[in-house]
Amino acid sequence: MPRETITTKHSPESWGEEIEKYKKGEKVDIYARAGYPELIEREKKFAEMIGAPDTALFNSGMAAIHTAIEAENLRPGDLVLCGKDVYSQTKKLYADLKKRGIKIEMIDSSDMQAIEKEIKEKNPRLIILESVANVKELQVCDIKNLVKFSDEANRKYQEELNSAELLRKFFHKTPYENLPNDFKERLLENIKEFRGGGNPFVFRDSVKSLEEATGLERKQSIREISKMVKYITRNSREKLSLIIDNTLASPILYNPLKDTKSVNSEAVIVESGTKHYQEGKDKITLGIAYSNDNNKINAIKEKRAELGTYLQPHDEREIPEKITEIMPDIIKRHAENALELAKTLSKFKHVTEVSHPNLPTHKQNDLVKEIAPEGLVTLFYVKVPDAVGFVKKVKELGGEKIGVGGSFGHEKTWLFNIGDEVRIAAGAETEAEFKEVIEIFKKALEEYNGFKKI
Repeated sequence: MPRETITTKHSPESWGEEIEKYKKGEKVDIYARAGYPELIEREKKFAEMIGAPDTALFNSGMAAIHTAIEAENLRPGDLVLCGKDVYSQTKKLYADLKKRGIKIEMIDSSDMQAIEKEIKEKNPRLIILESVANVKELQVCDIKNLVKFSDEANRKYQEELNSAELLRKFFHKTPYENLPNDFKERLLENIKEFRGGGNPFVFRDSVKSLEEATGLERKQSIREISKMVKYITRNSREKLSLIIDNTLASPILYNPLKDTKSVNSEAVIVESGTKHYQEGKDKITLGIAYSNDNNKINAIKEKRAELGTYLQPHDEREIPEKITEIMPDIIKRHAENALELAKTLSKFKHVTEVSHPNLPTHKQNDLVKEIAPEGLVTLFYVKVPDAVGFVKKVKELGGEKIGVGGSFGHEKTWLFNIGDEVRIAAGAETEAEFKEVIEIFKKALEEYNGFKKI
């Protein structure tokens, strides 16, 4: 076992008490991976800011989503609906799930009619998507309707697709409808045990009971039990869970928990805290998960301890002490600046497209006006004839006031290009400072390659 930081100082007596808890399988205060006082306190503060019962912190955003997925305990044959426009590393997780026999189908996170149809027809076990997709279209998911669909699915799963009801339906179509109830109960227990460990020998008693009740030979009994088990495991559903990546909006600009409170949605929200949870310092990678359901977070924390994806004590100390007090104002300023710059650039003739959810030209603008009228994101995309030249010109004019790179949530405004698209991540500059930033972009458009303002 690798050595890890001991979380607190112990007396011989208190250490002995922790060891006894460990033997019983209870949570202990021995290793950092099980939670240490500073981490627990930090998680409580974030929970208060977000309005959640608890949060879980990780060593990166990918660690957060990976751990949340693993905590769902997916099984081969389970169907996962995945947002097609997600972070590239998340797509690699999809590929890993496929290798484990889990079915993956891609969905457009903004097409709620298609998502509803997929849920009703295919009975998925899990949905993974981003509340705002970090691609040039910045698709916005209608979380309120998504939660409604998942709640309806969970009721259907509990009432129609539970193992007992499916077994009743199976027997109704076969000569075995009048088999004794104790056989049916034993078979259901065997199926539950089989799902937990994958050992086919758990069905020995059921095979024997079927032989005695029907007079079938051993091989035929095994085949019939196999049909029953396959039918149940293929069609039964325990629940539909949601994992929503809310990195772009953060809970400050849009908090999905508000749309998951009234129903049994089995939803977990994850974020890369590298972006907005460090006051623009970007010293560490950081991930966070939160939910209205404390059981979900407890399960994630247990899986976090198993995987070792927890936030290390050294990195926890790098998070600004007052971050939960200052973060809301900082992110709102980012969002205000982004929207103001987007509106400004949309007035230039050679900016052929500006993609920002709060602009009237965005496909989900009506939804955005409802959930985040003052600004849903801190970044946006523009399309210009010469993206490389435009980025160079902005940097040349802006100097140290402008950053070039792929991250966001910085104190200064950053930008970079992908093909003919430019992503602009607004900084947290003051009103006076951001006026200078706007002038830099305007001048770049007016000067470079003869761009002219309308």
